Amino acid sequence: MSDIARELSVSTVSVSKALAGKDGVSRELRKSITQKAEEMGYVYNSLPRNMLEGRHYIIGILLSAKFLGESSYYWSFYQQLLMAIKQTQYLGVLEIVSNEDEINRVVPSILTRNRIDGVIILGQMADPYMNMITSGTKPCVLLDFYSDIGSCDCVAANNFLGSYNLTKLLIATGHKRIGFIGSTTATTSILDRYLGFCKAMIEAGLSYREAIEDRDERGSYIKIKLCPEDYTAYVCNNDHIAGIVITQLQGAGLKVPEDMSIVGFDNENELVTAGIGITSLEFNVPGMCELAINLLIEHVESHDYTAKGKSFIDGRMIVKQSIAPPHAV
Repeated sequence: MSDIARELSVSTVSVSKALAGKDGVSRELRKSITQKAEEMGYVYNSLPRNMLEGRHYIIGILLSAKFLGESSYYWSFYQQLLMAIKQTQYLGVLEIVSNEDEINRVVPSILTRNRIDGVIILGQMADPYMNMITSGTKPCVLLDFYSDIGSCDCVAANNFLGSYNLTKLLIATGHKRIGFIGSTTATTSILDRYLGFCKAMIEAGLSYREAIEDRDERGSYIKIKLCPEDYTAYVCNNDHIAGIVITQLQGAGLKVPEDMSIVGFDNENELVTAGIGITSLEFNVPGMCELAINLLIEHVESHDYTAKGKSFIDGRMIVKQSIAPPHAV
């Protein structure tokens, strides 16, 4: 470190902080120091520090395999999570949990090897599986959903308010017969979106029915039983489902938005939504990831950490061409 400091005319302390990933040096100086270290063949060994602090500087990320069929949404979420981790001293390691392992409560390998400091559960999993994970000794944060299992911090989208606003937009456009598509027992997110839909309908004095199912008890998609003669608009629990609905409507000879208006969530591109831009609610995924990582690291590094509980992030409405006034009001 003295040799590097001499070459760059900086202090040995600055070199130590830069190579250890600690605060106290600028991004430009850190880059110069690491580049000079590589040029001079210097290798930083973090093992003594890790042993002294009792940490590995690795965050485990658990993602259920059932979410990987929902377009690219959770892959994008995972990428943003890695970007947030990159701004810290930690590394992120992903483990995909199969449906069988989730059902049978198989302990993830990242926990059995005891090489991580904390866990991010990305997307809601079965309660018995989450109970197993959260009852362990590793700090844990739930991301993109919330639960009362354990005493974990939860970072989730404000799905209730988002669905409420989307439904109000349809009502303001002239729709009175609106259906909701999504299995409310699948995740807390879908349930909150249905409840936001119900609130908007009740406030407008409009009748509504139970949610139309889109998946079975294991979370696998099923054929959606649409009744287009009963509705002029649908609130879909995500844009991937909106794309499936549009394809089914087109198969029945109906067009969006001429015959049916559609809204959804996640602001997916038109490759997912059958070539039609869906009016959708977009959430601040980078902000959610950053908050989740900061909470987890604070928990890892604090001896007397107090859980912050549930944090809800608002979204913004993106209006596209999937809504229009109904033929008959």
